[in-house]
Amino acid sequence: MTIWSVLVQWWSLTAVAALIGAVVLDLAVLPQSSPEVATARRRLGRWIVGWAVMVLLASGAALIVRATTMAGGRLDLAMRAIPTVLTHTHFGAIWIARLTSVGAFLVVWHLPFRLARFIGLLLVLGVSLTTSLTGHAADWGSLTVSVFFDWVHVAASGIWVGGLFGLVAMHSGSIWPRQITGTVARQFSRLAGACLLLVVLTGIYNAWVQVPFASALWTTSYGRILLAKIGVVLTIIWIGGLNRFTIVPALSDRPGHGLGYRVFRLARYVAGRRGKAVAATLPRRFRSYVTREAILGIVVFVSTAVLTDSAPARHTAHLAHGGSAKGGPYRVTMEDLHESGGIPKGWIFRPPEGDPDRGREVFVKLECFACHTVQGESFPPPSRPGPDLTRMGGHHPAGYLAESVINPNAVIVEGPGYTGPDGLSIMPDYRESLTLAEFNDLVTYLKNLE
Repeated sequence: MTIWSVLVQWWSLTAVAALIGAVVLDLAVLPQSSPEVATARRRLGRWIVGWAVMVLLASGAALIVRATTMAGGRLDLAMRAIPTVLTHTHFGAIWIARLTSVGAFLVVWHLPFRLARFIGLLLVLGVSLTTSLTGHAADWGSLTVSVFFDWVHVAASGIWVGGLFGLVAMHSGSIWPRQITGTVARQFSRLAGACLLLVVLTGIYNAWVQVPFASALWTTSYGRILLAKIGVVLTIIWIGGLNRFTIVPALSDRPGHGLGYRVFRLARYVAGRRGKAVAATLPRRFRSYVTREAILGIVVFVSTAVLTDSAPARHTAHLAHGGSAKGGPYRVTMEDLHESGGIPKGWIFRPPEGDPDRGREVFVKLECFACHTVQGESFPPPSRPGPDLTRMGGHHPAGYLAESVINPNAVIVEGPGYTGPDGLSIMPDYRESLTLAEFNDLVTYLKNLE
């Protein structure tokens, strides 16, 4: 993980959210025939176009980051690697689809009929899908339940938080009548509530997939960042609840009702805030709450960018599984060995230690860099598809890496860059090309890529 890749990822997440949130504001929140919001609607139109351009720019930056990674961190080789990234990688195919969708959106959005707006909405939803297709959710393939849930999560959070961005932008320098503010607040509050439900449900699923056991929430960096993100989201929910159950009913001159209203009314009573809000201050307080939520939304996207660029906590399971083999040889009686099924309890294959420097020489000799990137190395950029091996040693025990070299079809990772048209691994067979010593050295080199 580098600061530049995190910044680019944050830029991209924020741009996509701001775009989709503004589009939904235009279609579902702003009154369609209200002259009072005409200026705000024009401002929102410029906001939409601006963020569509920002998505394009962020996508270009993401392509450069990916190419630089494939070029071993060398920017001078990154530009030469871009054609390979675009034509031979899963990321490249999704990147082209994203740019096509944004380009089509910019054309369709300005067509003079309302159906074009709904087509534009479908296109930006497609843009949000490309975020899921290039993230951790796509580790198991493109057409999976994980990708679907992550897409719903990205789209719902984009509509919610991106809508907050749009509301702040529309209110900048303008004053709406209280009735219009109440209508917009009520419409957006309902929309945000529905999105919040989807964010929570899909967030629970995503956490369950990426964090395999509860202790990983505080024993791994991924889990700790996730907890911090959840804390910020809960703060946004609280501020949004204050808006929904105290300000919005007063703006709309409609009495609040339901469990949520009673909970917040009780909380205000306990806090000693029992008086009614002054009507003249309600629009200003609404804007204040929305602004606070939007600022915290930026923090949420920062934490999401860090999570996207980090190894998921589920990889800790590999390390924990492989850790039992690091303490030395197993000592077991023949009787216990037979009773445990022919292998020691907790056994995992561990190849002998080799020399990582000689292993690097073997990596070069076999031209493994033709398919694999190792960030920080000075290898030529890959010319064929293959998984990135950067930090691979920190994700898998040595036995798994060894098996991947001598028997790549033992575990087949489905997806572009891993399998061929026959569904089998595209990894070449090196059993006739390696001595046992070279094999041990190569596995040790891979294990040291942490």
